[in-house]
Amino acid sequence: MAELFDLKILASEHVFYDGKAQVLTVHTPEGSKQFLAHHLKSIYALTPGELKIRKEDGSEIEVVGGMGTMIFTNNQAEVLLDTCETQEELDKRRASEALERAKERMRQKKSMREYKMSQAAMARALARLQFKDKDIH
Repeated sequence: MAELFDLKILASEHVFYDGKAQVLTVHTPEGSKQFLAHHLKSIYALTPGELKIRKEDGSEIEVVGGMGTMIFTNNQAEVLLDTCETQEELDKRRASEALERAKERMRQKKSMREYKMSQAAMARALARLQFKDKDIH
C-alpha cells in the first residue's frame, strides 16, 4: 500500500478536502509539481490550473484551482486557494464571459495594477475553460 500524508484544501468559501492522500499535483508559476508522503518542507505559490488528488483508496479527484499557496511540512500539506471547482460546478458560459471581460480590460491599458489584475482574471478564466472542456470520464 502507498504511503499517505494529511491533506487539507481550503477554498475561500469552503473546505474542499480534508483527509489522507497518496499524491497531490498542483500548478505553480514554474509548472506542475507533484507531492508524495514525506516530501521535503516547502512553500509554493499556486497559479490557476488543474489540481489532482489521489486519495487513500486510489481514486482520483480533479479540480481547477485559482490563485493560492501550498505548504508541505511534517507529512502534511495545506493548500489555500481563492477558488476550487469541480468540472460539474463550472459554468462554461460564465467562464467565457469572464475571459472576454478580462481581455477587454487588458485592451484598455489603464494602470499597471489593473493590467496585472486583468492578467490574473484571464488566467483564471482560461484555466476554467480548459478544465471544463477536458474529458475526464
